[in-house]
Parts: sequence; structure tokens; C-alpha cells
Amino acid sequence: MNRRFVFLSMLTLLGCGSQPGPLTQTDFCSKYAQDVCAGVVPACLVTTATCTAGQLNACTTAARSNAGRDFIPANAEDCLNKVSSTYGKLKQGSVALNAADIQAMDQACSDVYRGTVLANGPCTADADCLDGLICDVAKGYCGTSKLVAQGAGCANIGETCPAGFFCSAITGVWLCLSKAGLGGACDAANPCQENLRCKAGTCVVQLDIGEVCTLDQDCSTGFCEPYAGLCAQDLRFANHSAACVAMGGP
Repeated sequence: MNRRFVFLSMLTLLGCGSQPGPLTQTDFCSKYAQDVCAGVVPACLVTTATCTAGQLNACTTAARSNAGRDFIPANAEDCLNKVSSTYGKLKQGSVALNAADIQAMDQACSDVYRGTVLANGPCTADADCLDGLICDVAKGYCGTSKLVAQGAGCANIGETCPAGFFCSAITGVWLCLSKAGLGGACDAANPCQENLRCKAGTCVVQLDIGEVCTLDQDCSTGFCEPYAGLCAQDLRFANHSAACVAMGGP
């Protein structure tokens, strides 16, 4: 047999054997904990073992809560990239992570597990739907996202409205209607404008930094710090901060 052919055949076999397989849930949780703790450990003065155990538990708990949904390796890789780039800033000496970065990371990681509901199937959240589809909550069905203009019809599943408007059939026809202004009536089906919050059925001004919150919409900064439950501009990782305490730090 031609030696060159044998040599090339061996290289081909070696190359095929070296290709990594798709990311598994176990690999994902391990890498997730590693990337988070690489930044948290020096910032919070928490031990690697304590941080890793906590993050592994959080990741596996999330996996159990998504039982029945598919693990999407490509989306898991996107999540890990966001986690690495976001928490990597702590390794560079920063003690605060920008709210926009945290929200972008959370959004990416929310797609790691996706349901199997096809277009026009029932849903209550995006995660119920097949990857690539959204849950049109107003109508209760999965569909392809499509932005329509203010005042336009939005009867088709997946059609959404621009900022300041929401899709409603209150007039008898599905239309992009204006969100409620200051003092207007509000509820889950009738939201307030983006710079307001709904309190006891009425749209009121948003909360300032340091005030108690439960949702990002509550805050004038657009960010409710998840560990402290206070309106903030960023997530602080310093000794005795709420985030560090939650990670097992002092």
C-alpha cells in the first residue's frame, strides 16, 4: 500500500478521534461553576470549594426544575461565554458587574433548556416553546417573533409591539395600544409605560436606588439587585455584600 496514503489515512482517523463531543449537562454545570467562581472567589474571599459547591447545586437544581425540556448544547455554550466574559471582570479587579451585562447573561442562560412545543402550541413562557420560537403570552401560544408598528394589528401569534405599546384585544380587535401612563389603571394584562411601575392597580413612579424591589420594572435604573432586593445600577461583589454572602462569603 502506498505509504503516503497510509499516513494520510492515519491523520484522518486521529483527527476524527480528537473532535470533542457535544456539551453535556454535567459538563455545562461544571464549567458554569468554574467560570462564576473564578471571579467570585478573589472578590468575595470565599473558598473555591464553598463557591463551587454552591454553584453546582444551583445549576443542578435549575436542571431539575427544567425536567421535560431539552438541554440545548449550543445555547449552553452561549450561556457559558456570557458567564465567562461577565464574571471575568471580577478577576480583572472590578468589584461591580454592570446591570446590562448581568441581564444579557441571564437572558442567554434562560435558553439553555427549551421545551418542545411547536408553533401554535400552548405555552406560558418562552422556555416552553421549541428553540427559536417565543411564547406570545397575550395569546398563550408559541410562534415566531415579529415586531409590528404602533397602532398596527397584532393578531397573528408572535407579533409584538414597539416600546410604549402592548398587544391587546380589549377593543375587540388585536391592536398595538399605548401602555398606561402615570395614574392609569394597570394589571398583568394592561402594563404601564416602561418608565413607570404598577402598584395596587395604578401606574406610579419607579423606585430610586436603594429602595426595596422585586422586579427590574420597579426601579428607575431598570435593575432590581437579586441578592439584596434593592434597586441598583450594578451587582456588587465585595466583602460583606449581599451577593458575596449569597455565594458563601463572609
